[in-house]
Amino acid sequence: MEKATPQDPEQLAEAARLNELRRLLIGLSQEELRRLQLLLSDPHEFAEELSQLLPYAIRKMIEKGEITVDNLLPFVEDAMHKSIQKNPQRLADILFPVMGPAIRKAVSEDLKRMIAAINASLESGLSPKTLKWRLQAMTSKRSFAEIVLANSYVYHVSHVFLIHRETGLLLHEEQAAESKSLEADLISSMLTAIRDFAQDSFKQATPGSLDEIQVGELKILVEQGPFAVLAAIIEGQPPADYRLTLMETIEAVHYNHVVDLEKFNGDTTVFRHTAKFLQQCLIKAKKTSTSKPPYLLMAFLFLGMAGLGYFLVQRYQHTKLLKSFANALESQAGYHLTNSDVKGRTIYISGLKDPLAAGPDSIREAMNIENRSLEMHFDAYVSADPAILLKRARVFLNPPSGVNLSLSGQTLIVSGKADAAWVQQLGQLTALPDGIQAVDDTGLNQLASDLTWIIPAIEEKSFGFDVNVIKLDNQQQIVFDSLVRAALELENYNQIYNKTLAIYVRSYTKRSNNALANEKVARQRAEEFISLLERSGVKKDLLKSQVLFAEDLNENVSLRTVHFAVFDKNQSGND
Repeated sequence: MEKATPQDPEQLAEAARLNELRRLLIGLSQEELRRLQLLLSDPHEFAEELSQLLPYAIRKMIEKGEITVDNLLPFVEDAMHKSIQKNPQRLADILFPVMGPAIRKAVSEDLKRMIAAINASLESGLSPKTLKWRLQAMTSKRSFAEIVLANSYVYHVSHVFLIHRETGLLLHEEQAAESKSLEADLISSMLTAIRDFAQDSFKQATPGSLDEIQVGELKILVEQGPFAVLAAIIEGQPPADYRLTLMETIEAVHYNHVVDLEKFNGDTTVFRHTAKFLQQCLIKAKKTSTSKPPYLLMAFLFLGMAGLGYFLVQRYQHTKLLKSFANALESQAGYHLTNSDVKGRTIYISGLKDPLAAGPDSIREAMNIENRSLEMHFDAYVSADPAILLKRARVFLNPPSGVNLSLSGQTLIVSGKADAAWVQQLGQLTALPDGIQAVDDTGLNQLASDLTWIIPAIEEKSFGFDVNVIKLDNQQQIVFDSLVRAALELENYNQIYNKTLAIYVRSYTKRSNNALANEKVARQRAEEFISLLERSGVKKDLLKSQVLFAEDLNENVSLRTVHFAVFDKNQSGND
């Protein structure tokens, strides 16, 4: 390898002086001169250098107004046309990232318009107006949704805002003449904050956009652009194609102010010229037609209210009847109700019933309740009611006609007269009826000294009968025999102590419909029962008929029943 020969210091100094002289005369260094010579001698290098400067030159010419976009549009269109003819696949590959989102957005907008039409149809409901629209759809060969949309628009666009997308600053605002002013800057900041929050919180592979906000009855529609955002505040439901109006407006703004938007430095005065575009979005539609009263709807409503009223009245009557029937049945000895309900026209009752308790038919007939309207289910149980205990004791002991049974707590008091065989049988009892703890027979075969057992034995008795029928069944015959024994003892008591006690044979009825006729029938029932007592040995002067009206009593009584009360004939007034 050859060693570089050292140069003379004088030669180096001379070269430096020449370079300094060249720089002073030309203003370029030696390297810059070689670069300039290369550009002039090589067209490819010159073209490469010029391609970097051409976009900036065109932009400067547009800003100065020397050329417009319309001047360049034919060249761009010709270039794209030739490119497509030469290699269409290349353009398809270039547009592929853009076409997918564009197609999805178009489909989304169509779906939104369809849903808006369906919602408008559903909100119309069934009315004479809807029937008229359906007839129009049939005669005009248009869809029902189109007819609804054509007749249902009631909306008002009050404000339109143009907002810079990157900074969130308000570029321009337009509002309707009758609308109140809003804090435009505050709304602009709110929309930007919501957009940023959504993008930060809901991260997706492809960035989304804020399209709509519902604030009470107000709706804010947002249309996104590359450099600006258009927001419209709407009262009511806008037409489905209003979104298209917003799209066209934001496109017009970008078309005419693309440079201003791209190089925005905070000066919004240039965007006052966008007023002509934004004002096109301030649309409204209010109906002023006077509609006739909806007679058909009013008729349907009246019929519905009448039907509901009838149902409620029926329900109330059945519920009231159930309550009365349940109270009357509960007051009967030997019943305990656990559930009562009304379903439709049927009364359901369930509970417990002693086998010795009287049947519910007399109460049902007194209340005019049909048998098919009742569903009753009773489980057997042993009642501790005094009347049932006495019935159980009579069945268990089968006392002769001269013996009377009464209760004092859970002690059975046996009094009256009986033969020696029955008295011996009573003394040899090894078990007592259910509910009886002891038997007191001290008054057996002894003269009664007071009325403590006679009066309850008479007044506890009651008999229920069918309409216009006085006939005793087997169970009632047992009770009747006990009544006769007590009545005969009352006669002996009057003879010994010179008393004037007698028995009221009471029959109950109501004043409703025909009070006189009801009283006559009730008195006949009492007289017929007096005849039964007379035939059993009770003297006529110990019996007196009495008719009582249910409305005059403070207690619930069953109609077509006969009850008894002991009274002093010398102290009682005329009946």
